[in-house]
Amino acid sequence: MPKLNALIITIILLAIAGIAGKVVYDEFSNPQYRRVVIENNFNSEDAVSDTQQVIADTDTEIRKIETETKSRKILFVGDLMLDREVENLIKKNSVLYPFQKINKFTEKYDFVFGNLEGPIVENPPSFSQKSLTFAFSKNVIEGLAFGNFDVVSLANNHTLNMKEKGLAETRKFLAEGNIKAVGDPLKCSENFLYQKNDLVFLAFNKTYAKSCADEEIVKTIKLISSASPENFIIVNIHWGDEYQLTSSPAQQKLARKIIDAGADLIIGHHPHVVQEIGIYKNKLVFYSLGNFIFDQYFSKNTQEGLAVEVEIYPSQKVPRDIFSSKKETVQRKLIFRLFPLESKLSQPILMSSEDAERFLEKLAERSDQNLFDKIKSGIIK
Repeated sequence: MPKLNALIITIILLAIAGIAGKVVYDEFSNPQYRRVVIENNFNSEDAVSDTQQVIADTDTEIRKIETETKSRKILFVGDLMLDREVENLIKKNSVLYPFQKINKFTEKYDFVFGNLEGPIVENPPSFSQKSLTFAFSKNVIEGLAFGNFDVVSLANNHTLNMKEKGLAETRKFLAEGNIKAVGDPLKCSENFLYQKNDLVFLAFNKTYAKSCADEEIVKTIKLISSASPENFIIVNIHWGDEYQLTSSPAQQKLARKIIDAGADLIIGHHPHVVQEIGIYKNKLVFYSLGNFIFDQYFSKNTQEGLAVEVEIYPSQKVPRDIFSSKKETVQRKLIFRLFPLESKLSQPILMSSEDAERFLEKLAERSDQNLFDKIKSGIIK
């Protein structure tokens, strides 16, 4: 009996070994496998290099999949002016001072975008507290980084306060701080855009008599839109009348032209107060987000602002109707969240829930009435 048991065990072990051998043989017979084994035997350095490349390619593919399946969040705020009394407060406290009560809020976004209302220069001159000429010290880059800013617009009426040299220094210091600059105070070509994947940021200045003509802005947007129709085009624009709570007819007319040209979203600034929200062809127009950091303490409206969160979901291609010349179009799910801000001695902070509710109700009253309930709720989708 013991011999019979031993024989059975031996037969089982041989069967297992045979199966394993067959698997190994089949795998080794695969030409691709044999090529890799042979190459590894002859050049281990190449094998390591190939492995590293595979890992890199895999990481790239993972990031691509995440980009295609994950929503992205952008936060837009209004004007940032870091001279005059703001500079005094920075000197008394810290370069981080203007952002200390808001940076925890801004850190959760993929992009934070604001309008930089002045140049950053090596040796800023001292101006009076009533001066309308601005120049910021280069250490404000540290403050902007602390505030989590990724992109700023230079398309406004103050970035040339220190002439072309000051504008060049501004671009240089922003680049060194890894902050992207968009737009130009005078020019309006596609050369001053910033693009990240399918997101395109543009900025134009309409406050100079010699600044971008409407036709030039439309031409630039059409050029970008036609080149890549799947892109999401965000137009930031410096326009309108200061301290007016509603947009002008000129703003409204240009907004329609910009959207007709292919823009998906318009973000405005310059009036120093929050203007109404409009909608045209299902595209939103935020005519002015008001001040974010400023020293205009003379009114409540100039010490209030609006931060707009835009959550952008991955695009989907859907069939167009039979009358369209295109077979399909790109659609995105968008969610807009509105965050009313108040500023106390040039430190923006989120309003209390009660104050935010009152603010949004007033904003809804002067905005497009199709958006009334959504603006009141603080969410537009």
